[in-house]
Amino acid sequence: MNWRILTLLLGACSLPTELARAQVPGGAGPTRDEFKLSIGVGAGYTTNPALRSDSGGSGGDSITDLRAGLMDRRTSPRTEWSARYDAFYTSYGSNNEFDTINHALNFDGRYLVTRRTRLSLFEHFFYSRNPLQIGIASPTDEAVILTQQTNRWRSISDAALDTSLSRSFTLQAGASSRIERLDLSPSVDINTYSGRLGIQAQVGVKDTLSSTYRYSRFDFHDEGSADAEAHGMDLSWTHGPPAGAGWGLSAGVSQVTRDGERQNNLVAGATLQHPFRRFNFVSGYRRGLEADAGVATVTVAQNVYAGISGALGRSASLGVFGEYGTRDSVLEAGDRLALRYTGGGIRGSISFDPRFSISGEARRRKQTAAEGSGEDLTVDTLFLGLVFEVF
Repeated sequence: MNWRILTLLLGACSLPTELARAQVPGGAGPTRDEFKLSIGVGAGYTTNPALRSDSGGSGGDSITDLRAGLMDRRTSPRTEWSARYDAFYTSYGSNNEFDTINHALNFDGRYLVTRRTRLSLFEHFFYSRNPLQIGIASPTDEAVILTQQTNRWRSISDAALDTSLSRSFTLQAGASSRIERLDLSPSVDINTYSGRLGIQAQVGVKDTLSSTYRYSRFDFHDEGSADAEAHGMDLSWTHGPPAGAGWGLSAGVSQVTRDGERQNNLVAGATLQHPFRRFNFVSGYRRGLEADAGVATVTVAQNVYAGISGALGRSASLGVFGEYGTRDSVLEAGDRLALRYTGGGIRGSISFDPRFSISGEARRRKQTAAEGSGEDLTVDTLFLGLVFEVF
């Protein structure tokens, strides 16, 4: 079963979007057109369904899951895009107040505007009133802070325009938005808008250097919290082909301004991926500015992750991964936040034929808060699912 069914324990951040996508071909590839409908059912157990604090105690509960997914992929000489929508109903044995239908929508498109200009669009939307469902797609995605709140929805959008100035230089421009809604008391809506402008240079066959200026604005829509903005500059270096062994490095400085105060912060990132004969290794580190924890404040977010995955024979696969991260408030204005989290898991799958498969996973996530900035949370989950591809 698509292992995204329950991803509450792990989601380590990757490098900034532009660096992570630097190794993705910009033009339409040879991928064939596809349209798929799949249905699935699963069952599992969680030790902390309501995400109660460690000191408050929490009884475990069983989970059942029923889902349907639609995926459409189209290509042409000038375009390549894919869209996927998943709707899944989650039911608990005892905590019926969290029974809900969850929604997830993902879109990724690339368009060849002219012979020298490419436009890339991305959208990720997620909604759930279940606090365990946080809408992460993979271990290399951003880490989302766990909260005890329900009715959580998120929309992340990005548009990037790349124009080739010569064989070696590319002008890059982009804009993105992140909208967070949480049913807090009092409610806190967090909107982040950012723009970027940079230049990329191809050095040889496998190396790419780039420099990017970024502006971000953080709107909290909370009467007691001032908005913030940030200006930053960073340099990045990636090495390796689009597929295969490679690594990336980035470093820069970002200045945050909030309520008349200013503070300079280091931003940095690193990724390493290496395919071996029987398994693949991925790892990464990122330090950047975030406002995603259900608290009206800008934080310095640090995330590090590592994972190994590979095939077992012709029809089975297995993966093991782990993470560590922190969130610390920037400046003294607004609410204080200081969190540490660790997590990890193991997952595997077996395909009986092209249309039918079974998968399972075991995960743990522990989130520790400094005194006065939240509660300690720990949750373990076991899950087993079946998926059938209708067409």
